[in-house]
Amino acid sequence: MEFVKHPSPNYGLRRAGTEIDFIILHYTAMSTKKSLERLCDPVHEVSCHFLIDMLGTCYQLVDENKRAWHAGKSYWRGYKDLNSRSIGIELVNSGNDQFPEVQIKSLIMLLQHLLEVHKINPKNVLGHSDIAPSRKSDPGRWFNWKKLANYGVALFPEVSAPMGCDKQLFLNQAKCTGFDPDANFEDILRTFRNRCRPNFTGEFDGYDCALMQKFANSFNIDESSNSQ
Repeated sequence: MEFVKHPSPNYGLRRAGTEIDFIILHYTAMSTKKSLERLCDPVHEVSCHFLIDMLGTCYQLVDENKRAWHAGKSYWRGYKDLNSRSIGIELVNSGNDQFPEVQIKSLIMLLQHLLEVHKINPKNVLGHSDIAPSRKSDPGRWFNWKKLANYGVALFPEVSAPMGCDKQLFLNQAKCTGFDPDANFEDILRTFRNRCRPNFTGEFDGYDCALMQKFANSFNIDESSNSQ
């Protein structure tokens, strides 16, 4: 896959002994021009490995083997330094708009490439909101996780019936999946619905729990606690 090189000075070395296990998806909330300026400005100390604009052009800002600064304070399955274990992809989008088909097509191609090269499991393609539900919403409710799953580059749980459930059971399932155990119920529910039930605004119900259970079942419980 071809990339437009647009080097950012904002990167470092990955933590010793870590592997690239995850891919984290973001939206920029600003234009392509402003996004590239921000991600390459040493004053702001943020970056990503790749940025895909709304026309599908893919820019490479940081070498995949380097540690870009995109995840911030985050948590997933016991890991806290997600920057050392992930590749960050920014999508140019305001957060309130549909993602153009050409942009998603380019993303799918990039994910296929990265998953193959780095031997990453598609279940480890996550949103920024998955790893930081209390402070982040990207890639947001307009992002089509199901389409990525149809191409085998992400996970999208589907169920046909609800299950008996309460808030504590939902949180327990979320913890088994990998969510931060310190995150509150409302933040995890909002994040999870953006991914799995983006058009549903009703009360918490058994479908939320059934979907979270399906999501949790896709992960090995033995991996739920890891050291940095």
